[in-house]
Amino acid sequence: MAAGGGVTAGTASIAGVPALLRYAGSPELAAEHGTVLFYHGFGGTKERADEYLTALAEAGFLAVGLDAVGHGERRYPDFGVRFDDARWDTHFEEVETRFLTLLDETAAEVPSVIDELLARGWARADRIGIGGRSLGGCVCYAAVLADDRIRAAVSIVGSPEWTLPRAHSPHLHPDGFFPAAILSLAAEFDEHSPAAHITAFHAELAPRYAPEPGRICLVEYPAVGHFLTPELNADTRQRTTAWFQRWLAP
Repeated sequence: MAAGGGVTAGTASIAGVPALLRYAGSPELAAEHGTVLFYHGFGGTKERADEYLTALAEAGFLAVGLDAVGHGERRYPDFGVRFDDARWDTHFEEVETRFLTLLDETAAEVPSVIDELLARGWARADRIGIGGRSLGGCVCYAAVLADDRIRAAVSIVGSPEWTLPRAHSPHLHPDGFFPAAILSLAAEFDEHSPAAHITAFHAELAPRYAPEPGRICLVEYPAVGHFLTPELNADTRQRTTAWFQRWLAP
């Protein structure tokens, strides 16, 4: 199915995960340029990330949007009950534990997704990236630790620090990231993914990346919250595409 602008849209189930594909030519040809997994925000769907997927495909990549655990085509039937806003206020630890569980489960699927993409000829082991926004940005940090075949990652208003004490929280494992190229896009007044946590994480990464400091980058958008502005959202798409062009494309 054509998506316009020379980009083709398709769907697939990859390692059991519902996926939305965007590419120019064919998945196999696009994968020669690089394959980028992309995850949406909390409560969203893979379709919500279509502008990112299309931008990546127009740049030559095979863009693979994926539904997080409990979302999209596999949304929990009782999603609204599990993550009721009022209960989140009154029973924070209980509801937040559910959130962290789906986050961890989503990241744990990434190695199987990569395995299947490689088996289909839809990825090259040296040209795999991952991006995501909010929940998806959190997934990116965890996925880099879960699979060292990820060469580059872009986290958009996502946090490397889990909101409850967890020994596997990515911010506690800065030694596990190099040499993956990490771009973090933060918002100064982010009410969900505090910029201070992302800044502290990059400070921990810096000495580990001393041999190649260009492989990490932190951009903090001033005077905005988690949802940014239309102009800044467009900027995140441009920066995301440019990062993968720098670190994945031949």
